[in-house]
Amino acid sequence: MLIPLDNIQSAVNRIKPLVPPTPLVKSYYYSNNLNTNIYLKLELLNPTHSFKTRGATNAILSLTDKQRQNGVITASGGNHGLGVAYVAYQLGIPAYIYLPTTTPQSKVEDLEAYNPQITLTGDVWDEANQEALRVSKENNIAYIHPFDDVDVMAGQATIGTEIAQQLDKVDAVIASIGGGGMIAGVTSGIKALSEHTKIYGVETVGADSMAQSYKKGEIITLDAITSIANTLGAKSPGKRHFDIIREYAEDVVTVTDTQAVESLWDMLNKEKLLVEPAMSCAISALINKKIPYQPDDNVVVIVCGGNVKIPDVMRWREQFNLV
Repeated sequence: MLIPLDNIQSAVNRIKPLVPPTPLVKSYYYSNNLNTNIYLKLELLNPTHSFKTRGATNAILSLTDKQRQNGVITASGGNHGLGVAYVAYQLGIPAYIYLPTTTPQSKVEDLEAYNPQITLTGDVWDEANQEALRVSKENNIAYIHPFDDVDVMAGQATIGTEIAQQLDKVDAVIASIGGGGMIAGVTSGIKALSEHTKIYGVETVGADSMAQSYKKGEIITLDAITSIANTLGAKSPGKRHFDIIREYAEDVVTVTDTQAVESLWDMLNKEKLLVEPAMSCAISALINKKIPYQPDDNVVVIVCGGNVKIPDVMRWREQFNLV
C-alpha cells in the first residue's frame, strides 16, 4: 500500500525548516552519451549529504515532546545515523547511534560532528539493529528505523513529490535500494502526482536482497553482505517496501562493485559529483543497459548520497584494477 498523499504533504511541511528542497538538474553529459534526457536529483546536497535526513527529520518531529525528551536511538551503516544525529543536534536532544563494526572510520568521524553516543557492535547492520532495539526497549528510548517506519517512508516520499513538481514529464525514476525505504517512499510520492512514471530499483551484487526477493516473488535473506556499497547493506528488505516494489516497480536490477566504482569515477570527473557506490550503481545500471528507455524520455536518477572520501575511492580503484 502506497503512502497517502496527505501524509506526504504533512511531511513536506514538517521537514521544510530543517531540510529544504534539493535541485533537479539536467546532465548534458549523460543525456548526450545515453541519447535520452537524464536528470539528477541532488540529494547529496541535503544536510548530512544524504536523502536519509528527510526520513529521520519527519520521524523525529512526529514524536511527542515527551518521547523526544528521552532522546532517539537507531542502528545505521552511516547515512541514516547521520540524519538522526543531525536532527537530534538541531533539537538539542540525545541521540544513540549503533553501527556495525565494519562501518568505515570516515563515517564514524562524520557522525562525531553531531555529538551522538556511538556504539559499534555486530558485523552487519542487522546485528547492530538487534542491539539498538534491545536498548530502546529496556530504556524507553524512541527507536527510529532506517527504512521500516511509516514516518521515515513519508519523509523519503517527499523526494517523489518534489521531482513531480520540478519536471513536467517524468517517464522514469531510478533509485538504489538498501532496505527499500527510499524507493518505496519515492514511488508513493511520484505515483500520487505522475501515475505513468516507471520506477526502477538498483542494487550491487552482494547487497542485492531486494533484487533477489523481487525475482523470486518473496522476501529472501542474504547470508552476508559482500558488496563495498555498505549503505545498501540490509540482508533482507522490509515487507511493506517489498510489497510496494513488487507491485509498482518495473524491475530491480544489479550491477557489480566494479561497475559501480567505474561510474563513481565517471561522475566525479564529468559531473564533479563525489558520490557513494550505493548511488553510482544507479547511473551504472543505465550505462550498462540494464534499464530500457526511449530517446525522448525524461529519466530521473536519484543522487542519494555523497558520504565518501577520496582515499576510499582510490582504494576501490586499486582493488578493482581501475587505476
